[in-house]
Amino acid sequence: MTKPLDGIKVLDFSEHGYVPSAAAALGDFGADVIKIERPGGDAMRSIISRGIVPTRDGYDYLFEICNRNKRGICLDVESADGREVFERLVRWAEVYITNQLPRVRRKLRTDVADLMAINPRLVYAKGHGQGQRGNDAEVGGYDGVSYWARGGVADVLTAPDATAPAQQRPALGDIPSGMFLAGGVCAGLVHVLRTGKGTVVDGSLLASATWTLAPDLAYSSLTDEKLPVPSPDVMTPLMRQYRTADGYWIALMMIDEGRYWDPLCAALGLHEFAEHGADADSRRAVWPRLADRLETVMSTLDRDSIAARLRTHDCIFSFYSTPTDVLADDAVNDNGYLMPHPANPDLRLAAAPVQFDDAWPAIRSAGPALGEHSRQILNEIGYAASDIERLCNEHVIGG
Repeated sequence: MTKPLDGIKVLDFSEHGYVPSAAAALGDFGADVIKIERPGGDAMRSIISRGIVPTRDGYDYLFEICNRNKRGICLDVESADGREVFERLVRWAEVYITNQLPRVRRKLRTDVADLMAINPRLVYAKGHGQGQRGNDAEVGGYDGVSYWARGGVADVLTAPDATAPAQQRPALGDIPSGMFLAGGVCAGLVHVLRTGKGTVVDGSLLASATWTLAPDLAYSSLTDEKLPVPSPDVMTPLMRQYRTADGYWIALMMIDEGRYWDPLCAALGLHEFAEHGADADSRRAVWPRLADRLETVMSTLDRDSIAARLRTHDCIFSFYSTPTDVLADDAVNDNGYLMPHPANPDLRLAAAPVQFDDAWPAIRSAGPALGEHSRQILNEIGYAASDIERLCNEHVIGG
């Protein structure tokens, strides 16, 4: 399998979901990722154990999503010996990635200037809640507030007459935001390759939300109004949703109405509308009748029958899928979009959503136990066995 980041060394000093998921994506691409955890461990480890998100048999799949393909060291960076270990790791690394707040970086001496003085070729990547500037640069944030609520995502997904706002799914903002940050890291590596100089990559959950809602925000900037949900009256029936006889919702998405009018009519036996296909005004005049007929026809056919008919005529459509449907989707499985976990045969984790040289992505290793690779890592960066034992006995490292 092609690993474009094979040999790239990443030092991940972050917690929770957003930034660790960026480092996991870099690991998917082949990077050697070392995760530093403080003696108490990544706070992400407590999300499922505290019952905030459900699971089966206590298994922590959230930690695995954000920390597969990493090695782990448990390190007290505030001790003198721990600081020495940390600085050796910074010299070892080509990428440093963190979500520490500015005040924490100042306290721990892990800010940009501190680490660039140690390794001037470093790609220093940091992820925030609200960004690196302004009054809220020092304020913490999770995806439920910075992305979902403040970023406007919840509002556009909540019906105007709802009695409560739409509820976020776990890590809905964290995971895509992590992929955005990983892309920035890759661009930073290209910069270092070309110039020999380190660079800073900065991202935030709020920035990810503005990217996600780009059309809504552009419309509002022009009109000072919220982008309305399209009325069926202004949408071709070839771009609407219908209910099947067996209760599924199907979405038609044939934007090029003239191209797909005749195929759709042929697929569903709507021959009385075929004569209108050649002229846009003629088609629009019969939209209400066609929409009613489509609703009737769809309601008399089951999912499999509709799919067979539409595929025969190359129509563009999809049924609304549940997560269980996605797990069974042929396209998902044929393309390796969900990777089997090496330590849990029932668990499948979403792969970073790009592939290289037509090769399947794979999880090389499970998320590390707290400090699982501490001794191994210290050995690799030049510590003698006696020194490693001393650091372990003095609780500078754990595991």
